[in-house]
Amino acid sequence: MHIVALVVIVAVVAVSAWAWRFAPGKLAADEFRRIWQGGRWGKQLLVDFFGLEAVLTLWMLTDAAAHGTWILAIGCIVTMPVFGSMAAATYWLLRG
Repeated sequence: MHIVALVVIVAVVAVSAWAWRFAPGKLAADEFRRIWQGGRWGKQLLVDFFGLEAVLTLWMLTDAAAHGTWILAIGCIVTMPVFGSMAAATYWLLRG
């Protein structure tokens, strides 16, 4: 499982760096807006993404309650809107 978490982190960093190179700042925001406005599948993609984040948040909160890793869990939850699955993978690796 640790290998999977590391693969997620490396993949997200690599794809994010590649995407940022081609669409920094406002261009990234414009692309995000086009995904949402681009029809039904764009909306489905974003709702699914944020639904997954909600489930991961519940998992981290439940795990933090069991293991006392509240600070780590809250830090990762707060960064999930920006870093997505990389935040949950980081929690998995650092939770001890």
